[in-house]
Amino acid sequence: MLYGDETDRVLVDKYIMYPMLLTIFNRDLKVIAQSPFKLRQPYITLVENVMNAISFELRDVKKEMLQRKIKVADGRPVDDMTEYQIFIRGYQEVMRFPNVHLRNKAELLMKHFLFGTLVERK
Repeated sequence: MLYGDETDRVLVDKYIMYPMLLTIFNRDLKVIAQSPFKLRQPYITLVENVMNAISFELRDVKKEMLQRKIKVADGRPVDDMTEYQIFIRGYQEVMRFPNVHLRNKAELLMKHFLFGTLVERK
């Protein structure tokens, strides 16, 4: 990131990843609801609680981005990457993330929200 500091980068990263996580968990919730588990409710409750936590954090991220004058345009696919336009206090920047990177990051964040700590990869 050229124009922002580390805090700006973290905010942008969360702003991109959290809605992605909500989409993933929402799909998983539908699968769990239709699954042949004998006791579905504990799984549904766990996923709903995680989704609520992500939603609250996303709300805080959006507030801080507004205060810091940061905007992120929706990502658009470009080959095997996703491209985002970032506007930071009047400056425009384009960030490209490989889809594999986004998937791996989503997996790590899912583990973080499900198990309470960020799990290190070996």
